[in-house]
Amino acid sequence: MVTFSPKIPPSLMSSFTNWITRQFLEWQAKEGKRKTIEEFATYLGISRPLLTMWMNGNKKPGKENIKILAETFGVEIFDVLGLERPNPIHFYVERNWDKAPEKVLKQIAEIISKYTTEPVPNGTKAKTPKP
Repeated sequence: MVTFSPKIPPSLMSSFTNWITRQFLEWQAKEGKRKTIEEFATYLGISRPLLTMWMNGNKKPGKENIKILAETFGVEIFDVLGLERPNPIHFYVERNWDKAPEKVLKQIAEIISKYTTEPVPNGTKAKTPKP
């Protein structure tokens, strides 16, 4: 299970600011031309003001945005923020959950139910598993 720190020390925030700026520059290089912060924010699926706050060191990413960053750039984001890395298998399953057919999801739920007292829910595909 991933734990999220309520406060990121200034030194780690500076590391994050440098990291997200580096990701922006590397993304531009891959694209082969200069891009705007707005275009990078759109690529990430976040707002430009939020990205600007991250790049200026005024705001840290929340749990859902850390997940987006990890899915986009890899689990290095957890190191940058001083957070525990997620279990690689859990991270893989969560990232690909919606790609599995309903029958397979029900089989997975049945297997997991052997290790818990919680009943298997109906409509397995309706919700993505929580980290």
